[in-house]
Amino acid sequence: MRSDGEMNAAHGHSVRALCMSDRDDVACVLMPAWAGEMIDVYDTKGIEVDQVKAHGDVPRFHKVALRSLCVGEPLHKYGEVIGIVSAPISRGDYVHTHNIVSAKVGVGR
Repeated sequence: MRSDGEMNAAHGHSVRALCMSDRDDVACVLMPAWAGEMIDVYDTKGIEVDQVKAHGDVPRFHKVALRSLCVGEPLHKYGEVIGIVSAPISRGDYVHTHNIVSAKVGVGR
């Protein structure tokens, strides 16, 4: 059986992601994205604001990096700091607990 992402590509549909603020470093994919797929990034008004190529698989409703980030930099989502980068992140990378630490005190440390 084919996955959602494979079916989307087969039918010519692009993977979409939502960026909540122009200050965000990440966008949330609205369907699974597979390595090598292009992700169309939209703002909250439905305007396409960016396009990024996924470096690896990104599960549905997870984050993809919109810019490269170095260890120690703050990571923004919703226009707010949600974490600190714990491993280098390149534009198009899957962003999750393997490369960020929560900005909440004591979470993920």
